[in-house]
Amino acid sequence: MNEGLGEERLTAHWAVLGKYPGQTMGYEVLRSSLPDDRASTYLWKASATGAPGDRDPEGGLPWRVFLGGTDTHPEPVCASVETTWDGSTDGTGAPSYTWRLTLLEWAEAGRAALTWSGIDRALLSDPPALPGDAVPMAVAVPHTPSAELAEVVDQLGFDWAAGVAALLLDYRQVAITPSPGKALPDVTDRVRVLDAVCSLLPYGCRAWLSAATWTGPSQHDLRLFFASAARTGQVTAVLGGSPPGEPRDEAARAYLHGLRRLRAKTGDTTEIVAYLLTDAEPATAPRPVAALRTLREADLMDVVVEEIQSGGGEFVDVRRVLERYPAESLNEHRLGALTFFLVRSAYDGNAAAGSLLGEHWTGRTLSLLVREVLAAGTPAKSFARAKRYLGVVHATVEADRPGSFDELFNALVEAPEPTHEWTGALIYMADNEWGGNTDSADRLLVRESAVGKTWLGCLLDHEDRSLAPLHRLVRRARDDMAADVTPGWLRFAAVLLGESLDLATATDAAEFAGAVEGGGRITLEIARAQRRPEVLALMWPRLWRVARTERGLREAVEQLVPVGEPQTSGIVAADADLFCAAVRGGATAGMPRLERLTAEEALHDYVSVLIRRIESDGELRRVAVEALLGGELSGNTWWAIEELSRALPDSLLPQLCEELHRRLTGRGRPLNDLEVPEYLMEELAKRYDLGWLRPVHDFRKAAQDRAPYQELARIVLKAHGHGPLPAPLLDAIAAWTLEVGADDLERVAWHMDGRVAGFPGLELYAAVARGDRHGELRDQLMNHSEIQKARHEWILTELRGRQDSPDAAPGTAPERRGVLKKISRHLPGGSR
Repeated sequence: MNEGLGEERLTAHWAVLGKYPGQTMGYEVLRSSLPDDRASTYLWKASATGAPGDRDPEGGLPWRVFLGGTDTHPEPVCASVETTWDGSTDGTGAPSYTWRLTLLEWAEAGRAALTWSGIDRALLSDPPALPGDAVPMAVAVPHTPSAELAEVVDQLGFDWAAGVAALLLDYRQVAITPSPGKALPDVTDRVRVLDAVCSLLPYGCRAWLSAATWTGPSQHDLRLFFASAARTGQVTAVLGGSPPGEPRDEAARAYLHGLRRLRAKTGDTTEIVAYLLTDAEPATAPRPVAALRTLREADLMDVVVEEIQSGGGEFVDVRRVLERYPAESLNEHRLGALTFFLVRSAYDGNAAAGSLLGEHWTGRTLSLLVREVLAAGTPAKSFARAKRYLGVVHATVEADRPGSFDELFNALVEAPEPTHEWTGALIYMADNEWGGNTDSADRLLVRESAVGKTWLGCLLDHEDRSLAPLHRLVRRARDDMAADVTPGWLRFAAVLLGESLDLATATDAAEFAGAVEGGGRITLEIARAQRRPEVLALMWPRLWRVARTERGLREAVEQLVPVGEPQTSGIVAADADLFCAAVRGGATAGMPRLERLTAEEALHDYVSVLIRRIESDGELRRVAVEALLGGELSGNTWWAIEELSRALPDSLLPQLCEELHRRLTGRGRPLNDLEVPEYLMEELAKRYDLGWLRPVHDFRKAAQDRAPYQELARIVLKAHGHGPLPAPLLDAIAAWTLEVGADDLERVAWHMDGRVAGFPGLELYAAVARGDRHGELRDQLMNHSEIQKARHEWILTELRGRQDSPDAAPGTAPERRGVLKKISRHLPGGSR
């Protein structure tokens, strides 16, 4: 509304109620630009206020009445009726009064928000001449500045004027009466009082309001009026007195409290009046709830903020607030309340709230969100809040405000307060949940090792981890950073992913795998998926440190370097064999991958790795020796053992001998002494309880090589020279004899007897016969000897017969048959 002193030029209808001179009958419409019935409606309603009397000194004319709609013509208007008396009388000599109506259609008056004060100035205090014909007249009605109305309100007392206005909203009749001993103001000032009181109601209420500068004792239904006293059913409001009682209607009371609260907050009545004058939508009856809504609009910002802070609030109200007040104009408190309401609403599924937030997104919005995240309390609560805000922005704000997600994300990860763990987890979460990553976040991961390792731990620990972010980060570091400033875990990641081959160290690998519990197993699984078994060499030191505390490592190594596949790298094979042996041997005993190496270079690499691993670690040396000797001792294994012995003679040879000794003496897996290399045999034979080893070894080797009997006899005689034959040698001789037959043993014994005096060959038979160890052999030898004895008896018989009678036949038939039968009885399968 125009707050200046301008005026509105309008078309006004008019009518006059009165009597013709000398008329004795009742009053009638004398002239009118309106139909008589419509004019009469307003005129008679105004005339019901009564007539002047001597008992009402303040009731002197003119009286002025302001009307909106009536019962018979409820459509809203802005009408005024002035009662005057020019001293004339009717035919009975009684005073003849005149009521003059001026009616403005609401469409024009409401649009201009014309007030009763303006109408009073233009049409009542100095009424224009009526046209000669019954036609509307053109009038100019000045605007009443809201400041003028507010000044009157403040003069009356804001609480008093607000209390009267609220009673009107309660549809009560309010009589303004003078304070005892005080006179009422003149008519013009009374109009200003009536106007000021009604200015504390929405302007549209004037469509049903009615007011009068004075009323007599007659019955009427006007709402607000001056009178000497209130009648029954009416409420008294003493001018200059205390505020009247509160309304009965709850909404009307809320309206009164709202007026007072708004005035107390702003300290400015003018602003309140100015706002209420803008609500010109006509109301045909008091509607306290609607009026309360209008008042709420006057303080919409703070009302909505208070509702939000009390746990309420409506999205439509927040939208209206932001449409009326740009976000840039709001203080931080108000903007914060509105912002977080929209965030909560969007999170609860109101996509429109997210769009509205995007429309009003500013740098201050960003700061508020970040500050709220950091103020959440514990890191866990702060993280949950950050995730919620980022999710809302990504799902509902980003479409209306492209880049808002990245702005919030960067602001959060660059905030100084959170811990490195918080920041790293947030960066991973954003990437994993929404594919949200920024150059700023990536640079932070590369630059801040603690943040990066937390991020890495989240990635490794995720069940469905994607390596795409790790690839991206590796490439960023490769393109933007020198190797010496790249974090160690990232250098190893480059090797693991095949992006680089020679930059990482074992320390880098440990840093990578140590980012999460169970990181060794997870890293091995990634290496398997990436077909990068060579990273096992970098991982080995840490794997050995945690071998007995981290579960699943052996299985992961065996899957990374399967035993059943051809081994092409001696380095990888050695690390895999040694580690699996160190954690209880794996699924297969020994060093199985060693056996599958074929290339000479790979074998040398294998041994080089073992030397490097075990040379300064006694526990690993023990593991390596047990594993090498615990499997099938093939050529590769004995070659590796020999190479290790040469490289580490002082530390490895005693362990090798100890393990061989254990096995050769029956305290471990049986070992074929023929497999023991000569240089180890020499060491082992020096042990006091392995004196038998050399002759046993020599005998078995000679027997295996089918050496002459003389050689076998020599070996046995050499062992015999130191005392009784060792039991293991007797066992070896027994096993050989059972395999080749008693004849071969007999020949060995003959050669022994032929080489040394004292019949050592016969002693060999005696040694075999002692005890129960060689019962089967003893039986075989006895059977053989019986055959030999029978055969020799036959030979002697024949020889004797030839000696007694050279020409005689060799023995008699009965004699020959008896000897032959005896021989056949001792032959295998012979008849008895």
